[in-house]
Amino acid sequence: MKGLLFIILALFLFNGCALMRMPDFARVPEKPGRYPQFTSGDSLIGHLDEDRAGYDVFFYDLDINLDPAGKRLGGTVDIHFRAISSFSELRIDLYDNLGITSLKLSGEEIPYSRKDRAVNVSLPRPLISGHDYILTVEYEGKPVRAKNPPWGGGVVWRKDDDGNPWVAVSCETEGGSLWFPCKDHLSDEPDSVRLRMTVPEGLQVVSNGIMQSHTSLRGEETYTWLTRYPVNIYNITFYAGKYEHFIDTMLTPHGILDLDYYVLPQNLARAKKHFLQVKNILSLYSGLYGPYPWMKEGFRLVESPFEGMEHQTAIAYGNGYSNRGWLGGDYIIVHEAAHEWWGNAVSVSDFSDIWLHEGFATYSEILFTESTLGYENSLLYARYYIAASIKNRFPVAGPAGVSYWNSGDNDVYNKGAMILHTIRNIVNDSTHFFDILQTFYSEHAAASHVTTEDFVRIVERKTGKDWHDFFEVYLYRREVPVLHWYYSPAGIDGAAGSPSGNGGPVIAAKWTGVPEGFSMPVELFCKEQNVTIRIDVSTEAELFYDEALSECARLTCNRRLSYFDPVTVKSVLHEAASYGCGSE
Repeated sequence: MKGLLFIILALFLFNGCALMRMPDFARVPEKPGRYPQFTSGDSLIGHLDEDRAGYDVFFYDLDINLDPAGKRLGGTVDIHFRAISSFSELRIDLYDNLGITSLKLSGEEIPYSRKDRAVNVSLPRPLISGHDYILTVEYEGKPVRAKNPPWGGGVVWRKDDDGNPWVAVSCETEGGSLWFPCKDHLSDEPDSVRLRMTVPEGLQVVSNGIMQSHTSLRGEETYTWLTRYPVNIYNITFYAGKYEHFIDTMLTPHGILDLDYYVLPQNLARAKKHFLQVKNILSLYSGLYGPYPWMKEGFRLVESPFEGMEHQTAIAYGNGYSNRGWLGGDYIIVHEAAHEWWGNAVSVSDFSDIWLHEGFATYSEILFTESTLGYENSLLYARYYIAASIKNRFPVAGPAGVSYWNSGDNDVYNKGAMILHTIRNIVNDSTHFFDILQTFYSEHAAASHVTTEDFVRIVERKTGKDWHDFFEVYLYRREVPVLHWYYSPAGIDGAAGSPSGNGGPVIAAKWTGVPEGFSMPVELFCKEQNVTIRIDVSTEAELFYDEALSECARLTCNRRLSYFDPVTVKSVLHEAASYGCGSE
């Protein structure tokens, strides 16, 4: 009943008075947010100096022992890399609460120093550009415990309802060096990763890729997993628990896709029914964006002791097998599955561009609602679940080079999604819009990292227009464009350009709170005549006439929910008339 009342209220507000301003749709607080005071430590993490930029990791080989009782882990990690310049000092990353017992380069023990999470390795001789090397690190300790996973990352040490250990890791903003030594920078994705993990008898280990082997010996279980695809450093993961495993498959235009599910035993029957929606979700995204990126290694959901995380081919699922009624499916599956395209295949190299992960995945929720509940309901979802949560305290694009992303500020999710929705409305052709997304995906999936500029270039190439001002306003400023507009069915006496002199309906409009010369189209809808008109509005007040509105008493502005603040201001009518201009 509560959900029904919500929909009725939303429908009333959405289709109500033509001149009513939708509450809080584009609210901008008076005071901006404040970034933290960045330190040399932040630059140490986020900036690529020569000691990290000078080499490329192509393979991690991890041999890890997991001790749930002692909440410890450790082992040996071989970092296979290629020198891309000649340099004499190399840096890897490892949180300083994990101790290093040995560090070797191609079998030779070498000295190192540590500062925070940086491990600086003094090389006996300069590396040769183009040559391959292996850095072997033995380490052990108690990793950081997650305080609020997945937002506050770390290792999660839990027990299931039967008292069995249940362990997982989440480290998107903290980085993979939270639990193993690595080159912890988004720009360097290994081409492949092998994880060999030993756990107490009775537990299973799940990780990225495909399981290669499982052996049991003297009260221990050892599982080996291998992915042969490039993978984000924070998406290299593991789960350890007492799982039930079941499988399914789905036929795609690109072959048969394996679907694997690992769940706690008491949830097996529930999961088999609940996860049936996965096929519809993956089919939708494959049609909208392009082929599923990891066909050879399948799609996997793993029940986790936290809500969710987009670990590549091994997505964490902890949403209690519940659907969100206004979405039409399980929020975690819908959102995290979209990350296989946006974030895992198309990846950024700096958190300043993270909206390309999270905004795209959040817009996928709106698109999923459109596919399951219809377009009008998707607008309600966008309005009341997405846009209503935007804070506008910071620009969507954050500071670069300091590994900064405050995941508590959801604008990279929600405003990022509404930016995409606004682009779709501007393009005014869904086929054309999805061609933009498909091109972005096909040109950048798996093999490269992207920046916002990469996306802008594709939008401009596909539309043949300059989008600089649009992205400047929506990504690099926190303020929202404000539309001052007014509709007068009776026209203006003596208005220049009026077809009837003083008759005919007239619209006046201009953008404020944006750079001079900013221009963006606006749609207005007349319910009485079921007519939509589209006007190109700039920062100069202008009059617009349209014969289609001859019998329209009132207009609804922005029915398709582009993200801006529509404000009815009668004075803009006279301001526009004073310019003596108008358009039809």
